[in-house]
Amino acid sequence: MTARLGCPPNEPSYTRQRFVVLVRLLLFLALATIVVATVMYLFKRDRRYLRFIWQVIKYTILLLAGVLVFYAFERLLLMA
Repeated sequence: MTARLGCPPNEPSYTRQRFVVLVRLLLFLALATIVVATVMYLFKRDRRYLRFIWQVIKYTILLLAGVLVFYAFERLLLMA
């Protein structure tokens, strides 16, 4: 049975595409959150929105680094 993208679900390219979609979704959600918090800061001038933006950036970078390490580990296991 083939997947929608033309690759069987157990092939590395299929999992790689799912991985890329997940990372893009994470980045899109983080960017949308940052934009909304920036607009709220511009309207209300409350500095807690700036702190929230910084926390979103910080945790997004940490989560992406964790995903990158996991992906690199998975690639090393596939090579072995």
